Amino acid sequence: MENKYLRDFVVAAVVILIIAFGIKDYYLFMETIDIPTESVYAKSALSENLLKQIQNIENSIKNRKKFRFTVTKDPLEQNLIVKTRQDLEKQWRAEIESMIRLESTIIPKNGDKLASISYDGKTTLYKIGDSFENGKITDIQKGKITYLYKGTTGVLKVKPLPPKPVAIKSKKTKKNRELNW
Repeated sequence: MENKYLRDFVVAAVVILIIAFGIKDYYLFMETIDIPTESVYAKSALSENLLKQIQNIENSIKNRKKFRFTVTKDPLEQNLIVKTRQDLEKQWRAEIESMIRLESTIIPKNGDKLASISYDGKTTLYKIGDSFENGKITDIQKGKITYLYKGTTGVLKVKPLPPKPVAIKSKKTKKNRELNW
């Protein structure tokens, strides 16, 4: 007996839900009919005023892309005048990493001649015919390489790391220290 009432309840709930979805669908359909096919902004879309505004925005974006900041220091840092030892060390390391430097040449009796070139903080081994940042290696000799870059021939010689500036050297000569106890 109870299953009969439960079945009638489920059927009634399904019918009510179908009617509710039908009503909702009808009102959504009526809302889409009210949307005009022509836009309200159709006249202003082709106006010269709007075209000038778009061109001004495009020009300002292009100008900002071309603008180059000349400030090398963080403007929010408190001590802009005095560079700390860490700042000098970072600056020196950045200069070292940006150099294209021939570290060594390897010329075995038999096998490929190799050149060790350091750039962007990485050291890579190259053979004759390989391309690197400055061009294509044409010859490897003791202490130097010859390369071709845009039709011109260049020579890169072995360079040691530039010395650290005196201001950032870690080991300074210590004077007799007098402790203030």
